[in-house]
Amino acid sequence: MTDPQPIKILFDHLLSIATQVGLGASAVFLAWAGFLYMTASGSPRRMESAKDAAFAAIGGLAIVLLAHTIATLVQNAIPSIPKP
Repeated sequence: MTDPQPIKILFDHLLSIATQVGLGASAVFLAWAGFLYMTASGSPRRMESAKDAAFAAIGGLAIVLLAHTIATLVQNAIPSIPKP
């Protein structure tokens, strides 16, 4: 039987990288939404567009955090196989 430890380490690294990329993208899109809101110049249509962008960025952030939590729970639920 093979040692599951390298697979667990690889999964940890991939999960960490994916979470960091997702958090970075959410931050960039939230900053973009703030920029759109600040430059709306009182236009209701542009302000609504900025608000929609902000809600989408926050929704993406929630998805990233939820995916990280679920992946961590699944990883912790899988028992490690002891070496013979």
